[in-house]
Amino acid sequence: MKRWRESILLALVALGAASCGNAARYARGMESADIETITPCDGRIVAVEYPSSEMNLDHRRMTVYLPPEYDTDTTRRFPVMYLLHGARGNEVTWIERGQAIHSVDSLYRSGAIRDFILVLPNINCYFTDGEYNNGHAINAVRAFWIVNGEAEAHFVRDVVDFVDANFRTIPEKDSRAIAGMSTGGMQSLYLSANHPETFGSIGLFSAYSANTIFGLRHPEFYGGLGRKLRRQFADAPDYYAIMIGDKDIFYPNMRAYSRRLKRHGYRHEFIPYPGGHKWYNWRTFFVRFCEEVYGK
Repeated sequence: MKRWRESILLALVALGAASCGNAARYARGMESADIETITPCDGRIVAVEYPSSEMNLDHRRMTVYLPPEYDTDTTRRFPVMYLLHGARGNEVTWIERGQAIHSVDSLYRSGAIRDFILVLPNINCYFTDGEYNNGHAINAVRAFWIVNGEAEAHFVRDVVDFVDANFRTIPEKDSRAIAGMSTGGMQSLYLSANHPETFGSIGLFSAYSANTIFGLRHPEFYGGLGRKLRRQFADAPDYYAIMIGDKDIFYPNMRAYSRRLKRHGYRHEFIPYPGGHKWYNWRTFFVRFCEEVYGK
């Protein structure tokens, strides 16, 4: 009962934060197809439509950033990072709001990191193809309440396998990273725990760890975390980082989660920053994660 009370309380707090004041910032931006030509970058941006295994959804979109050497060295394979948006986001939010492409290019130019493929999937819950409507971002309040495991349950087959089949990746655990902010951080936590053989580096940016009311539809995905963590850390990830602002609404939960990992001897880093549940932190977390995973 205590866990459920905590889940409901934090859900209400986050719902209030999601619905007050700045919802316009998360209004639907440009289509991912437009991102290909409008966004300046050193590499190449590709808007991808791929088949969906979900019951009422035929397709989804993702945005893929290919580093400069992808087209100049056509025999080379590259590691991949999957970067997930939060509630209200879509496959272009990390570009528009998070400046992800600019950050990666800057790191490349400075010689701080190695090349990698960046994949930005849309992992919102949609109920029909008509509602999906070319991958649009959805209402802030509704987005928060419908994270239910449907998209996550098909993620590895639909997204990871598709990327490995269609781009020159290194299709191995040690060459795959997954990270996300807010809801995407929670999804990254559970995706990596459910698929420990798939992801070698994990970044949780302002995430939430408890088994919440969101997972009722798919308890097989969002349940049994302790058992899944034992399996995941039996062959420990190369890098497992929790990054969160010390004023973030989820800070107490993630501090407790870090202590849980520590009690079990699970190697990870807990990295607090000043501030709250904001983009200025998520941009910083992304850059630091890139440097840790792909640093030279």
